[in-house]
Amino acid sequence: MIRTEKNWKLLSLVSVVAFLFYLYIAFRTPLTHDDWTWGIAEGMKRFHEGFADYNGRYLGNIVEILITRVDWLRILVMGVFGAMMAVIPAVIAKTNSLGVYLLSFLLFLTVPATVFAQTYGWAAGFANYNTAAVCILIYLLIVKNVFYDKTPRYNIFLTIFAVPLGLCSQLFVEHATLYNIVAGLFIIILAFVKFRKFFWFHILYFLSTIAGAVIMLSNGAYAKIFSGEDQYRTIDRDMGFFEKIYDIFKTTMYQFLVMDNVALNIVLGIIGILVLVKVAQNLSVIQLVFKNIFIVILTIYPLYRPVVGEVFKISSENTATFEAFFSLAFYLVLVAIVIMFIPGSGLKTELSFYLLSVVTLAAPLFFVTPVGPRNFIICYMFFVLFAVRVLHFMYEENYLNLRPAYVPLLSLVVVFMIAYSYMFTQIGRVDDARIASVKEQAESGAKVVTLQRLPYQNYLWMSTPNVPSYQAENFVKYYNLPKGTTLKIVPYKGAK
Repeated sequence: MIRTEKNWKLLSLVSVVAFLFYLYIAFRTPLTHDDWTWGIAEGMKRFHEGFADYNGRYLGNIVEILITRVDWLRILVMGVFGAMMAVIPAVIAKTNSLGVYLLSFLLFLTVPATVFAQTYGWAAGFANYNTAAVCILIYLLIVKNVFYDKTPRYNIFLTIFAVPLGLCSQLFVEHATLYNIVAGLFIIILAFVKFRKFFWFHILYFLSTIAGAVIMLSNGAYAKIFSGEDQYRTIDRDMGFFEKIYDIFKTTMYQFLVMDNVALNIVLGIIGILVLVKVAQNLSVIQLVFKNIFIVILTIYPLYRPVVGEVFKISSENTATFEAFFSLAFYLVLVAIVIMFIPGSGLKTELSFYLLSVVTLAAPLFFVTPVGPRNFIICYMFFVLFAVRVLHFMYEENYLNLRPAYVPLLSLVVVFMIAYSYMFTQIGRVDDARIASVKEQAESGAKVVTLQRLPYQNYLWMSTPNVPSYQAENFVKYYNLPKGTTLKIVPYKGAK
């Protein structure tokens, strides 16, 4: 499809709407958990100490210090980076289809509530994980041409930009830091194999990621983690290498990585089946057998969690091993579809790269604890990249006409936007009221003040501090309550 002025305006409109949506969500999202710590003197103390023995997430920490002190900056950063995560995957796919843009936006609207709470619903999580994800997207947007036949070109400004991009990308979150080195090396090798030449942008980016990783990992915190001195972050040495991988895989990894992504899995299943039905033609008997097995898995797996787990309540510790291997089968089917049925070596390589990026990012998480849903937002992003790229391929090659899907996709996007806007409007109103109430109680001389919980807490990360706790003390300091003030937590009045 040739990009027309009308089409370009529609695609731009999606980007603007995404920006305004995430801007509003950020405006109504309160500070939570350790945001209060970063926003008081303790945050600046860490800064002045160079975050020594804390962590090497230097840029993420600085962003967190800034956005907990300047409200408009927090809203702007979360609005811009939230929109970029939703839109750039479609741009990377080089699509002109409104349907692909809407799907990309929709898939980020349907992230699991646990992931949302620890990223979009938590400034500290957003400052590290979403920013790291956008840095990766920007890099992929620049180098995406290596997957195609035409020799890529990088002007002098892009080549210079490789250095700050590579350095900055490494200073947010550890598993992204390791991934960027692997991805940078892969792109260099792929470009040389395809075009028999090295590109300065690739080289400078790779060297910058090495330098950035050295800067991050030279922080004393990591030596403490490996020596066992860190009480919060640990490396489990009680199990053997493969035993550890297997244990983590069948208890938590499969859920965070694949099974919890209910809406995404449904989309991946539908797209996979469409490839098998539309693209996989004139097959041998063996290929036909595999095709039908793949269709069965792609049909059943996305419905397993919503039907078996939620409707019949069968999912439990006793079914964890089965669920883990079923999740692995679903992932491997996606890989097999690319290898067996996607035409063109360039497209095969690109799609395989996205799927392998998922496991490359997840690999370090097998060995370090604690690990939470926030660690998997970048993995989720690569699944979205895979989905929109396959959909664009089918659209571009006339296997699918996406126009009939525009209205349903737009309707779903609007529904989710309205739902989120309603929830966060209520969250923001109640938070404004509870902070005003706490200050009013303190000003009246009360030593024990009641703090009401917020509605829709599952979309926020620890929005009400535990009492007693370090975060409760910092909550008192952040809102300038009198020293010695104690919090008494009460349920949200609207809760049933």
